[in-house]
Amino acid sequence: MTRRRLLRGAGGIAGLAGLGAVGLLAGCADRPSPAGAPSGGTPVPGGTLRVVFAGTSATADVLDPHVVGHSAGGALSKAVWDHLVDYNNDLTLDYRLAESLEPNADGSQWRMALRRGVEFSDGSPFTSRDVMWSLERMLDEEKPSAGDLDIIDLSRTRPDGDHAVVVSMREPVADFGSVLAGWYVYVIKDGTTEFTPSSLPVGTGPFVLESWSPGDRSVLTRNENHWDQRPHLDGLEILQVAEADARFNAFGSQEADVVYELSPAQGNILRSQSDVYLVTPPVGTMSSFTMRTDLAPFDDPRVREALKLSVDRQAMVDKVYYGFAEVGNDLYGKGAPFYADMPQRAYDPERARRLLREAGKENLVVTLHTADVSPGQLASATLFAEQAKAAGITVNLAVEPGDTYFSQVVGSKPLTQSGWWNYSLDYFYGQTLTSDAPANATAWRRPAWDATFAQARAEMDPARRGELYRELQDELWNDSGYLIHSFALQPTGVRNTVQGITDGVPGTGQWASFTGTWLQQR
Repeated sequence: MTRRRLLRGAGGIAGLAGLGAVGLLAGCADRPSPAGAPSGGTPVPGGTLRVVFAGTSATADVLDPHVVGHSAGGALSKAVWDHLVDYNNDLTLDYRLAESLEPNADGSQWRMALRRGVEFSDGSPFTSRDVMWSLERMLDEEKPSAGDLDIIDLSRTRPDGDHAVVVSMREPVADFGSVLAGWYVYVIKDGTTEFTPSSLPVGTGPFVLESWSPGDRSVLTRNENHWDQRPHLDGLEILQVAEADARFNAFGSQEADVVYELSPAQGNILRSQSDVYLVTPPVGTMSSFTMRTDLAPFDDPRVREALKLSVDRQAMVDKVYYGFAEVGNDLYGKGAPFYADMPQRAYDPERARRLLREAGKENLVVTLHTADVSPGQLASATLFAEQAKAAGITVNLAVEPGDTYFSQVVGSKPLTQSGWWNYSLDYFYGQTLTSDAPANATAWRRPAWDATFAQARAEMDPARRGELYRELQDELWNDSGYLIHSFALQPTGVRNTVQGITDGVPGTGQWASFTGTWLQQR
């Protein structure tokens, strides 16, 4: 594995279930709803909001938005810098620093018109030079951001005056906007190279960074001249805590006003508290068991199908996630543009037994490598081991260290767990399912499928592109190494003194957006 491939593979945590299936998922009538949310009112300016997210250690933490891979860092990046294009909750595009994207006839070149009148927090104007610097930096092969943008041919990309950039592609692409909405794609100021506590960078975002303590907290103040929406808050404190219990305790002890990435059990506890309400995204993040299709016994499609038939998905939603999830069906991106509805795969241990008997794998014994990292992850592994017994499958659990699980275990062991936040099908497929994808944790390599995907992502006619994506998903549903059992709806705990917390779907521009947030008088 090359260094570039290794670093680009970290994009799997930019999928960031470890820290990505979007749309209105099945069973929405049973979704948990906010408990005792405030009734609204006129926003009051002022105050500092304290928010706690999952983070990392001081030695592993970075400030650089083109490198950072945990959700506290992602929230900080969003506060300080801006994307060119963001996703809305439904994965339609929200144009930010780019006002428009215009392709040539075949999508091999795109003209990006940039928003005028935008300034960095130090007063310097935002121009095409900042975009070119950011693209050059993000495409550095030493950075994980290179995996998000490697379809761009930087050698043929050029500024077109101060407020436009002409971007050339290595191969035609019909949905360049979804590429620009990736996790790492922030615009930094031209010439910025330092991202340290003693040399804090400036950005065009709604807040200005005042201090950064790696692995601990960041202190920000309102950007009085933000081009889009001046925040109501005077300030924002982002606390990062790696462990779910410690985050919950920080919220319970009044150290934070908002806590993200609650476990399902913690969300269930907060449901009954009168001084707290929950904000739950309208859709969830992919939760899967991940089979290496090139390693026995999962190199046999009958074995893969047998495992997919051996999980009771509704029980997983009810017992592991306390209702903070919806049933999955082995395909990423439910509700996203071009998602294809397939027959819901049911719990059928008897058919699973027959398939294993045909494959000569009756009484199969497998090891599931798991970790207590993402909400519900270890619990779902434990329940699956119990459910699979009905199919004659013994699932032994190997609990791995959480801090290295996504970087060293997923994609290397035959059976693991993974998950992704919410991106377009184009982005997810390019990152995880093509033969040379940087985060191909299932080692699913099908040259004919790759060719169809290349055709689909280059097809400028939406109707024909939809047909091609249907073909791709037919094969994935029948043959891939992803057993997608649930879409986890990670609840956010909010004190009643806080209003305007968005129900942003992780991976979109509405997640961890605090420009419209305000504090009631205490």
